[in-house]
Amino acid sequence: MHAYDFTVAVPHTKGSLATLAEELGREKINIEGLCAVEENGSVIFHLLTADKSGTSLAITKVGYKVIRTTEVIVERVENSPGMLGKVTRRLADAGINLTTVYLATDTRLVLGCENLSALETAWKDLTVVASR
Repeated sequence: MHAYDFTVAVPHTKGSLATLAEELGREKINIEGLCAVEENGSVIFHLLTADKSGTSLAITKVGYKVIRTTEVIVERVENSPGMLGKVTRRLADAGINLTTVYLATDTRLVLGCENLSALETAWKDLTVVASR
């Protein structure tokens, strides 16, 4: 599945995630994955959705700043010890330099790199290893 990872700068205040999540809900945009990290007094969200334009509008509407939008692939992986190592080793051996990696809902791995088509080709070669 193709989706979009939005890197978003938000205020480090109570309710900043709630504000964004509520707006996405009003716009009927499903959050497929999320990561939030505090950094130097602000918070950086990595927000995963399938709706690029709607998500961009929702983020802007609540006054937050999109730092970067990256097209990524989202693939189901087996939830077992060592699986991430197997998958990322095979991708590295195929010459893929990942720039975005995190887990999304339902044990799905979010992967991004500078050459998405090369990543998709490498992923097809290892689906037997990573698929449930």
